[in-house]
Amino acid sequence: MLPMRAWSSRARWIALASGVLSGAALAVSIAVHEQPFFHIADSSQYLRLANGNVSGAMQPFASRPLAPMVARALAALLHLSIHSGFFVEAGISLLVLLAVICWLMLGTAAPRWMLIAVVVVPTWVTLVQNLVFPDLFYAALLALVLLLLDRNHLFAVALMMFPLMLTRESTSLTLLCFLLAAWSSLRWRDRIAAVVAAVAGSVVVSRLAAGAQPNVEHLPEAIYMLAKIPWNFLRNVVGVLPWSDANTELCKVPVWSFPFHFGPVHALGVCGVSFHQQLVAIDVTLGNFGLLPLLLVWLWWRSRRYAGPKRSLLLRFTLLYGAVSFLLAPVIGAGFLHLVGYAWPLFLVALPQLFAPFQRVSGTNRRAAAAVGFFGVHLAVCGAAFWTVFLPGIGLELALWAMGFLLLRVWSPEAENGPILPPSQRPKPAQIHSSSMVKSA
Repeated sequence: MLPMRAWSSRARWIALASGVLSGAALAVSIAVHEQPFFHIADSSQYLRLANGNVSGAMQPFASRPLAPMVARALAALLHLSIHSGFFVEAGISLLVLLAVICWLMLGTAAPRWMLIAVVVVPTWVTLVQNLVFPDLFYAALLALVLLLLDRNHLFAVALMMFPLMLTRESTSLTLLCFLLAAWSSLRWRDRIAAVVAAVAGSVVVSRLAAGAQPNVEHLPEAIYMLAKIPWNFLRNVVGVLPWSDANTELCKVPVWSFPFHFGPVHALGVCGVSFHQQLVAIDVTLGNFGLLPLLLVWLWWRSRRYAGPKRSLLLRFTLLYGAVSFLLAPVIGAGFLHLVGYAWPLFLVALPQLFAPFQRVSGTNRRAAAAVGFFGVHLAVCGAAFWTVFLPGIGLELALWAMGFLLLRVWSPEAENGPILPPSQRPKPAQIHSSSMVKSA
């Protein structure tokens, strides 16, 4: 199986257009049969912002103003309704996101079937379903950041922190990952510009959201965001349903409580125990990206043993940002399905880049058949995520993952440069010279 970068220039453009159009068509065709776009929980908050009703919106939603503002501007420019403005914004964002991901992938050593494997993952449908949320718009902006990273335009990346911060407050994480991944490559001008752009965006957001309603608990916004971490950890990881007298969403009367005075909160407690969220997390982890997480872990683990080129800035950032986003998903909210989608740079951008050391991705007919089989099982996992019932679906996905693991062991891409030997076993320069002299003799 030849890698994608072996395609001619004309073939790449055809593959790019095919991937973008087919991926968008598939995501939209499935999404329109799901829950109505503007009746998803919290969508009313962004509709209020788009209609200019900031005072009617609640925090933290009011701190994400850019996407609703763009939807409103598009609606005014094209003489459409606000709802249609969101559709136009989502369509442009989806095409930009798909185009950047496919373009970055086409220059890698990943096998050609990876293009199809990426555009069929269920996470695209989730992004389209939640088109009222800023997630899809933010993903398109982040895709442009990745394109700039690939081109090594670091000052432009730094300036992008301003629109990113206007779109979602989690840009603090994006900024941190950018600085950590690129620190040695950044000039002080770039570092300062990134921080200043993010701070400026935060200041503008605070001005735009000045008249918004407070959060549910009426806590200071910083305290509210920090308090979400232990609250969601108890619910999504431990299985304990938390309660406070300022937030009775999970139950009105707790089974156990104790006094706790902090602002409007006067008591904390427990509603009970439930493992529904954990089952949702397992289902989403197994299905939302198909078998790509399994392939990513396999390639990452094997690439540690092989000599190869230094990891690019794009790869370092996407590995760091995607992994942290994936690990934080259970503690930043209850909607695990769309929260785990924030990790898309890890599975859709970093994964194809990890094929760099593995030049021979097929080899024998047996291994080539295993690679094709792995691709087929990946498609089956994506289909199971769409069309199976909850608990039976988890069982089917686990069985398919086990099958994919066995096929991956047979396929097992090989590195071109061979394994890295421990320092104690590496030959000395003199040994290398004498060995070459013997061979030449």
